[in-house]
Amino acid sequence: MIKKHLKSLTETLSLIGRRTKPTHNPIITDKVSHLRERGFVFLDHLVGSEIIKQVQNNVSKNFEHDLNIEFPCLAQSKIDEYEHKNLIETNFLATPETLAKQGLTFCRNDVKNYQQMLSDFEPSTLTLPMPSAKDYYDIWLDPIVMDVVSEYMGFVPELTEAYVRRNFPYNYGVMNHYWHRDTNHNKHLLKAFIFFTDCDVETGAHHYIASSIDDPRFRDKNYFSDEEISKVWPIGHKNHMISNVPAGTIIIEDTRGLHKAGQLVKLHRDLGYAVFLPPNNLIKSSCKYSIEKSTFGALSNEQKRFVPSKNIRVMQ
Repeated sequence: MIKKHLKSLTETLSLIGRRTKPTHNPIITDKVSHLRERGFVFLDHLVGSEIIKQVQNNVSKNFEHDLNIEFPCLAQSKIDEYEHKNLIETNFLATPETLAKQGLTFCRNDVKNYQQMLSDFEPSTLTLPMPSAKDYYDIWLDPIVMDVVSEYMGFVPELTEAYVRRNFPYNYGVMNHYWHRDTNHNKHLLKAFIFFTDCDVETGAHHYIASSIDDPRFRDKNYFSDEEISKVWPIGHKNHMISNVPAGTIIIEDTRGLHKAGQLVKLHRDLGYAVFLPPNNLIKSSCKYSIEKSTFGALSNEQKRFVPSKNIRVMQ
């Protein structure tokens, strides 16, 4: 109890000077109203933009040519239905170290090139750590994104996580492939999903149950199956949102509500992630992304307010 009160107090102190006043911009007001009512909102103002095209190309280069990937990675090709039955049943909710001990991962030294990696290891997900390039931050911290997020929360939060994932068709679901709720914070939590590829039900559409943030159901375990959720919110239900969207779309979502990544049956999906949380200056946390000093200096003053000094490593 004391620890809980201390956390609340330090968070309150960290918000000093970060509170925001209601906006008079009708576009932002409308977006925030939808976000509060439904738990999500779509932004399409960057669809077809040059900055999206530039970052699309850079994302592909990072994955396919430079192999700037977070290792170790889970190899679906190494999963044995019987030997790894327990891990399959728990959706591979395990540390990288545990998976490595089971012989289920591959590292950079195992990879000769991109195609060999896909052929030999059949990864379901590859993660690109946030590149330290201004174009990326100009999308993650786009003015409309910042305005909607700050208006919804009532203060300027921090961008605590930033990265890109490339997803592929898979045989075994892994954690976020199943319905779940994020628990980063019990009150203030927003995540932005930035689509760098066109997305539909065959290429891993994102699913979200609107108005489920305060719903008391589906809280007794970490993950839920399609069958369980469909009994209440089947596909086609007014609250079952599916992201059939073009590249450049951004979905801002309160992920305390039920959501999951859809299963791909073809191609791949490139999706950027941004997590926004209240600042808490007295609590230490690990570095979630790195930004070069020159890139940080090129950000606008408003963008800089979102970048937490305690969570980043400013490189010379």
